[in-house]
Amino acid sequence: MNVKLKLITLSLIVYAFMFSGCTEEDLNAPVITGFEIGIDNSMVAYTGSDLHFDAQIVAEAKIDRIEIEIHPEGEHHEGLKTGSSVGQVAAGWEFEYTWTDFSGLKNTDFHEHIDVPEDAETGHYHVHLKVIDMEGNLTGVEGEFELQNP
Repeated sequence: MNVKLKLITLSLIVYAFMFSGCTEEDLNAPVITGFEIGIDNSMVAYTGSDLHFDAQIVAEAKIDRIEIEIHPEGEHHEGLKTGSSVGQVAAGWEFEYTWTDFSGLKNTDFHEHIDVPEDAETGHYHVHLKVIDMEGNLTGVEGEFELQNP
């Protein structure tokens, strides 16, 4: 093999290692698939009812906890745009919960229903689902749904 061909081959090998996207942490992070919001993944919930969540979770280092956060979408967090003072935030339903009853499992079908208050403000909401494993690795997915009156 001539010197030029050896240098090109060596350069390609170095670039392959430099730009490989997976680190050991990435390989060990929990995996969330099939995240559903609402019955049949409708992405709709109703006041005074419950909101369905489902996801398949695999955590090589075993699940420590699963967290869900729900908050109003868009201008709800930025404050009202018309007729409001600076910093005023629109009313809206917010929810946070941490499940520890999945702790120690390597995989699970996370299937939960959250009660939505009757007086919750209708509109668009944002959801964060996070899985933290026993080694502190975190994986999260996000989604949106619309909260409507029945």
